[in-house]
Amino acid sequence: MSHRKQFDEYGDWGNAPTADDIQPEQEVAKVSLEDFVIREKAMAFLTSYTPCPDGMEYTEGVETFNDAQLRQLFKAYVCGLGDPLSLYIDELKTAGFLMKIHAVTGKPTIFAIRR
Repeated sequence: MSHRKQFDEYGDWGNAPTADDIQPEQEVAKVSLEDFVIREKAMAFLTSYTPCPDGMEYTEGVETFNDAQLRQLFKAYVCGLGDPLSLYIDELKTAGFLMKIHAVTGKPTIFAIRR
């Protein structure tokens, strides 16, 4: 339900704002790609997984996360401002998670081990 004043009757219009009452906004909140990133999701990943050491990518217990899986995990879908997944991947990269090409699928993949 809207909290705006209703102007249903003719008498209501006597209290309606005029152009003189409307002030231009001093600051308009700008939306950025950062607004589409939830840091807690990245932290949840980082507390649940550790980067897979080089050369151990195809050993038992290693989990893989390709682009589509990461996008679904973080709910990071491309929008008009860009791709929020790139910010999630940057955060994972800072923690040591690097994308490598999966030998079987040929897709960029993060190899991780559950803590």
